[in-house]
Amino acid sequence: MFNFFKRSDPVKAFWSWFAENEGNLRQFEGNPSHYLHQMLGKIRKISPGLALELEPPRTGDIIMTISANGNRDLFDMVKKIIAKAPVIKGWEFLAFRQRMSKEQAGAIKLQSGEHELDPQKMKFFPIADKGDLNIIVYVNGITESNFNQIAYSSLTLLDNILGEFDCVMKVKNYDFHDMPTDERVLEGLMPLLDLPVFVDQFYGRN
Repeated sequence: MFNFFKRSDPVKAFWSWFAENEGNLRQFEGNPSHYLHQMLGKIRKISPGLALELEPPRTGDIIMTISANGNRDLFDMVKKIIAKAPVIKGWEFLAFRQRMSKEQAGAIKLQSGEHELDPQKMKFFPIADKGDLNIIVYVNGITESNFNQIAYSSLTLLDNILGEFDCVMKVKNYDFHDMPTDERVLEGLMPLLDLPVFVDQFYGRN
């Protein structure tokens, strides 16, 4: 006789653990790194690429965001996890890092090596190709030697400006160029902080 054991659902196991411990997890502001480390250890049993963020309550609920960390292959898993989330008073569960307001995004100053990335000074140019949207981002001081570093940091900015889902799923390709000096070329570029409005209009979102 053989004994067969049904493999447990890791998503269900995570939410069961969370429900049992959520009272203690509410204290995360006292030691954020400890609680996040604990929670990441649990959720990464579902997939090692997942990320998790906690936001202190503003209107009574603690906001917990589960993120694919920009990995398109994990997007369906994030949706599955949120779809199975229990209803727990005092908690709000979100799929993917959310889009910042224009004011919030404009206040970001991101250090990338010796360069400070300021979205208020960055621009973009859209290229539509058979229904796909490609974006060229213009940054002051980008060179061949610092391209990878600035491109990576700029993608971090875009993740905040557009929100994780739109950043990955609504734009097919990104490219990064040094800011042009020709005024005629500059006139054809758009402020980076206007990118969310452009993406929404491109896809017909009201």
